[in-house]
Amino acid sequence: MGAVSTFGVIFLVTWLATRIGKRKAFYFSTGVSMLGYALKWFCYDPTRPWLVLLPAPLMAFGLGGLFTLMGSMIADVVDVDELETRERREKMYGSIFWWVVKVGMAAALALGGFLLNATGFDVALGGQQTPQALFLLRLCDVLVPFITSGIAIWTIAGYPITEDRANEVRRALETRRTIDGTMPAVAG
Repeated sequence: MGAVSTFGVIFLVTWLATRIGKRKAFYFSTGVSMLGYALKWFCYDPTRPWLVLLPAPLMAFGLGGLFTLMGSMIADVVDVDELETRERREKMYGSIFWWVVKVGMAAALALGGFLLNATGFDVALGGQQTPQALFLLRLCDVLVPFITSGIAIWTIAGYPITEDRANEVRRALETRRTIDGTMPAVAG
């Protein structure tokens, strides 16, 4: 359900970004995913297992929006950098982005193991965990992605390149290339 939803979100977020801008589209997509994370608290109910399907499409907005918009936002940064330095360094920026993604995934895995231990989860108990462990597992499952999504929104609030600025930079680069008759030096 989540993978299908994420695929659909890509088209919606792309359309939305062209209408309201990348930053606002990121706020929207991440905000919708935060709603999905919050809904998990109410929808993960063993007496009504079908409810688990409700948060999945909303949570898909997080990754779908993130990976759809970040590449485009990095391209804007590359353009600004080229305007200032006359070098095209998309490889460097792309490498940094994917390195940060991989470090984040490794940190999430490590934190997941720590949180699992901190909740009192006992593998020997199997499906009969203590009520406190189940409550803490549920709390972590909702709060961790909700809080980190909020941090992502706060971080992107500092992204200085508006749609107008990105278009202005693109026009300046095209003018420079037309006048110079050259392409930028490619670093790396």
